[in-house]
Parts: sequence; structure tokens; C-alpha cells
Amino acid sequence: MSRRRRRQTAAHFPAEPFLTRISAAGLILLGLALGLAGGLYYAWVAAPVVFVDAGPSRLSEFYQDEYIWLVSQSFAADGDLDQARRRLDALEDPEVNGRLITLLETSLRQQQPAALSRNLAQLARQLGIEERAVALFAPTPLFGTPTPTATPFIAPSVTPTSTPTPTNTPRPTLTPTNTPRPSPTPLPVYRLLFQERVCPGEPAPRIEAITLDALLEPEAGGEVLVSWEGGSDRFFTGFKPEQGVGYGDFEMAEDVSYTVMLAAGSPEISGLRVELCDDGLPGGWRLTFQNLVVGSDSSD
Repeated sequence: MSRRRRRQTAAHFPAEPFLTRISAAGLILLGLALGLAGGLYYAWVAAPVVFVDAGPSRLSEFYQDEYIWLVSQSFAADGDLDQARRRLDALEDPEVNGRLITLLETSLRQQQPAALSRNLAQLARQLGIEERAVALFAPTPLFGTPTPTATPFIAPSVTPTSTPTPTNTPRPTLTPTNTPRPSPTPLPVYRLLFQERVCPGEPAPRIEAITLDALLEPEAGGEVLVSWEGGSDRFFTGFKPEQGVGYGDFEMAEDVSYTVMLAAGSPEISGLRVELCDDGLPGGWRLTFQNLVVGSDSSD
């Protein structure tokens, strides 16, 4: 065979080792494709994974926190404490109360809507958790107008003793004496939430009063009573809106001890005096009151 003939034959029929390498690679890829397809068919069609009785404890930490938040919102809607307990118990976490407080504090730091924070705080209070954030956003409220309690008045019953009397002589009549009713003790409507020093940096010490409603929203119209030895005065919150709807103040004098309370009912705060601040200027006091009566208006 001529050299030209051998060259044409080699061009049409490549060497056998090269054909072997191509066939092996193709077979491997084909096997991988068939294996993947078979695995997907088995996992999705033939024997798919079915989760049975997968409780909240199987969730990740992030979704467990979301679950606790949803439980608080559900409790705010229906008030079913037993159901809320069962739902939290489903997490199987002995530290669930601590996680609830952490969620509340995170909500406050992130300045989420007040309603969401109140719902978390209300659930925590019903579960018996005592924390500062819970006491602030979920105090034990009074509902409606507080009614003073007093001992009921019962007229004494007197049985007269009959004695022989002459004929036609009328028997004496005993008139029972009324027992005086005890004076009712008014229930406090407001509680003192904060008491703090005020150093405004100007020579005008003041008593600043801030009134909030039961949901910690500013409340105008609070009547503040101020008294001292030999005098008294009053002022109202809400007349300086640039300082806040629930803000009011009273200018203090030096060497005078003041007592402050709200006319609607609150604890008396006494011994308020002008004291020097770190800058050497006279400072005053800021008192923040919270209304414990849900749905009330201090201006009524």
C-alpha cells in the first residue's frame, strides 16, 4: 500500500485509544444523569419525605422566636391563657420565659409599634414574669372608674323588752341610733412611673410633671397639686405642646420643700427641693405619672 493510501486510512479511522477515552467519559456522564434522575424520581414521586407530628420544637431558633411572637398576638386577640401556655410548652424549651423577655426588649430597642410590645408584655405578665419592661408596658390596670370600698351600713336591730304597764299606757318606742359610715378611701388613679433630677443648664429650677395614659401615650389635662409650708398652687399638663402633650411645669423657689400629687389621685411626692447640679446651677425634678384606669380621661 502506498504512503498516500495509508495516510487517508488513518484520517478516516482515528486511533483506537482515543475512541476508548471518549466512550468512557460519555458513559460516566450518562450514568450520573441517570442516577440524578432516578434519585429525584425516588425522592419526589416514589417515596417522598413526609413530616409527621413535627412540632414547633423542630423549628430553627429564628422561627421559634417568630412563633413566640405569634402566640402573644393570638393571646391579645382571644385572651385564652391556657391555650397560650400549651402553645409555648410545645417549644419544649425550659428558658421560654427568658426568650419572651428578650423578644420584648428587642422590640423596644428596635422601636417597633407599641401595640406589638404591649402584647408581648401582657403575655409575660399573665405568665407571672416580673421584669421592668413588663411592669412598664403591662401594669396591673384598673378598669373603668375606681369605686371606693366602704363597710356597708347595717342599721342595728333592737328588740324592746316588754314589761307590765298600766292599762291604756302606751309602750315606749325605741329609736335606733345610726352608726356613722366610714369615710371611703379613694383609690389611686395614677402611679409614679419615674422621678429624676433635671439640670436644664439655666437658672430656672422647675417641677416638671408628665402624665401618660395606661398605654403610655401622652395624656393632657392632668391637674397637678403643689403645696409647701404656708402655700399651695396647681398647674395642668398640656398647656405647653412644644414640650409634649402631657407636659406641665412649676417654677421652684430655693429653700422651699414641695409636695406634689395629682388631683385625680396619686401618691404624694414630698421633699422636692432645689438642688445644685454638677455645673453649679440650680436643678429641679421631673415626675412621670401613668394612669392605671384603662379608657379614662383625666380631663373628665
